[in-house]
Amino acid sequence: MATKETPPKNFHIHIDAQVMPPSLEIEVKKRFGFYDHHFTGHPAGYKHFEPNYHLTRKIVGNGREFRSIWLEVENTMCGSGFVGYLEGEYISRDIALSQKPYDEQVRFPFAIEKRRLGDNEIFRETEFHLVLDGDKSDPRLITKLLDSGLYGAYLDKRSYRALVLTMQGYRGDITSLMDSTIEYLDRAGGVVRGTIKEERAIRHRLFGITPVDLPEIADKITYFL
Repeated sequence: MATKETPPKNFHIHIDAQVMPPSLEIEVKKRFGFYDHHFTGHPAGYKHFEPNYHLTRKIVGNGREFRSIWLEVENTMCGSGFVGYLEGEYISRDIALSQKPYDEQVRFPFAIEKRRLGDNEIFRETEFHLVLDGDKSDPRLITKLLDSGLYGAYLDKRSYRALVLTMQGYRGDITSLMDSTIEYLDRAGGVVRGTIKEERAIRHRLFGITPVDLPEIADKITYFL
């Protein structure tokens, strides 16, 4: 497995919208440099939570710039008619996965039970994204990953359709789950164009929604020894 070291202080700001006023979309793109990062569906038969609009702004190597842009974007959203949430992330781990044939004999290591956030929980602490080629990665592997409880959504890249597999929650749960996923994929293979990232939520703001409207988080993870 090849590991790609993330540059220090690599940040993302995401706009996840249920309702995005057209004038606001134009403004955040022109003024702040956000770009469309919209999901394009999800695997049939599985629960999904992808937003109607997903826009991204990346900031590399400058925490001060991140904080400045975050504040301006947050202020711009107020009173705009936007419904959804803003999320500011720090990319703490970014790993490129090796490509090799899938070994179905390697036992899948976990099962996830999920839950909604409670009224006393405002936002998740962290999440990981396993991104792979949704058409060329082994379909048996993809089925096992989805059946385990990971969320899946498609995202069109320049030359292929990516499948983004995600789980969110508290750092203790997500760190262990990500480590188990990496170890399994290293042994089992089957991934084409695979990467896995941990993205820690360091800022958030909800607009017109409550925590119960957010995607579910990991509640109980069962590991198979």
